Amino acid sequence: MRAGPIAVAAAALALVPTYPLAAQHFSIGPQVAFGDYRETTSDLHYRGGGVGAKASVVWKKFSADVWLSKVKYKPEGGTATTDFDASEVDVQLRYYISGPFSAELGFMNRKADPEFEAQSMGAVTAGAQMSHLLGPGVRMALDGGLMFGPKFSGGGSISALGAVRLGLGLTVDALHGRLRVTGDYEFQSVSRTTDDGSGSISAPIQQSLGRVGFAIAF
Repeated sequence: MRAGPIAVAAAALALVPTYPLAAQHFSIGPQVAFGDYRETTSDLHYRGGGVGAKASVVWKKFSADVWLSKVKYKPEGGTATTDFDASEVDVQLRYYISGPFSAELGFMNRKADPEFEAQSMGAVTAGAQMSHLLGPGVRMALDGGLMFGPKFSGGGSISALGAVRLGLGLTVDALHGRLRVTGDYEFQSVSRTTDDGSGSISAPIQQSLGRVGFAIAF
C-alpha cells in the first residue's frame, strides 16, 4: 500500500481549522457497501458489493460509531473460483482529547460464508482520530491504529504490530442537521503467518471497504 494518499489527506486536514465538540446527538441510517478482498497473494482476489447500516452517538466528550455490512464477494481473476459473503461488524468508541484529536478503542468481526472460503476474523482495535470542519455542515475525519489479538477461522498469528487499519470519513449535514449524507472508507492490512507443517509461511489478508449512505439525526 502506498502512503501517498493518506499523507496528502492528513496534510489537507491540518490546513483547515478544527471544529468544536459536536452537540449531543444520535443518528442512524442505511448504506451501500463495496469492497475489495485479497488473501495470501494477489491471485486470491475478490470484489463485491452489498448493503449496510451506520449508527452514531455523541455525548459530551464521548462518541461512538457502529457499522454493519454484508458484502457478496466474487472472484476477480486469479485462482479464486467461489463466491462468498462477508458479514462485518465494526465498532469505534472515542474520547475527545484536544484540538482535532480523539482516542479510539473498538473491535471488528468479519464472518465469511461459506466458512473457510475466506478467513473469518475478529480483533480489538485501538488508535486515534483527527477530525475537522471543512465548511458549514461538512466534516471530514482521518483515523487509524492497530488491530490486536486477531483470531482467524483458518488459524494463524501476527506480530505485535502486524495488523493495521486506516479510515477516512465524510459527513454532510442537510435539512438543518436532521439529514446526513455519510461516506466511509476503511483499509485493513494483516500480516498473518501460518504453519503448514514444514515451517512458518506468509498468508497476509487485505481488505478495502467503502460505505456510502444517509442517516437521520435525532
